[in-house]
Amino acid sequence: MNVLICGLGLIGASLAKALKKNTEHTVLGWNRTPSVTEKALRDGVIDESGDIDELIKMADVTFINFYPEAIVPFILEHKNSFKKDSIVTDSCGIKTKICNEMKNQEIDFYFIGAHPMAGREVGGYDNSLDNLFDNAIFICTPYDETPRNKTDALVGLAQDMGFARTVVTTCEHHDEMIAFTSQIAHVLACSYVLSPLAPMHAGYSAGSYRDVSRVARINADMWTELFLDNKEPLVREIDDLVSNLMRFKYNIVNGDGDALRVLMKKGNKIKEEIG
Repeated sequence: MNVLICGLGLIGASLAKALKKNTEHTVLGWNRTPSVTEKALRDGVIDESGDIDELIKMADVTFINFYPEAIVPFILEHKNSFKKDSIVTDSCGIKTKICNEMKNQEIDFYFIGAHPMAGREVGGYDNSLDNLFDNAIFICTPYDETPRNKTDALVGLAQDMGFARTVVTTCEHHDEMIAFTSQIAHVLACSYVLSPLAPMHAGYSAGSYRDVSRVARINADMWTELFLDNKEPLVREIDDLVSNLMRFKYNIVNGDGDALRVLMKKGNKIKEEIG
């Protein structure tokens, strides 16, 4: 099978490396910056490159690894080149906006939204890994009318690449959950290090500082698009977080130790139960 990776940054190149390491598929690759494509060819990360439309015509599965706002325009620009009945997917961290924009397009291939859930605090081709997706989750969001064999093919490919778990869900539920498990954590981390005390943390910080602040290392351009494209679920999570913070603040201001203990015991119990 020919698998095309469009965009050879951290995620795209890691997908290519996982395919080369764990499967016998032919890996085609293309990047907007030709020097990156050339390096991937020299490194043996991809088997072949060339004109993008010619590559698209050859691909049985195409992964598109761009910033959110660039994905649908790229697909529509090249929609007449995709192989008939092939699978076209993406790796974006939000799904509803992209899937809704693709839903009513006149196409003769199958678009299935996907989200390989892994990353690093550094990006780009040079930071890609062939084991980035080991023990990771691969989520896909087919439409109700997507043929089961196409979804199964994409899920099977993810399993072959080394993903430990695959999840099939709706794009709406994906975005609701990602607002909680990922996006709010980045909002919290960035808010945390905006404290005027943050530059003075050395000598006073250990694991707690490190854990809370880690994902403040953020690609602001990409995450701005992700936050805005998932506005409603993310705002709900921010409202919940602010409400809980205010409960802590109220009890601290009022010296209510009993209420504070109740809040912390509740949080501890939930964490112990859910992991």
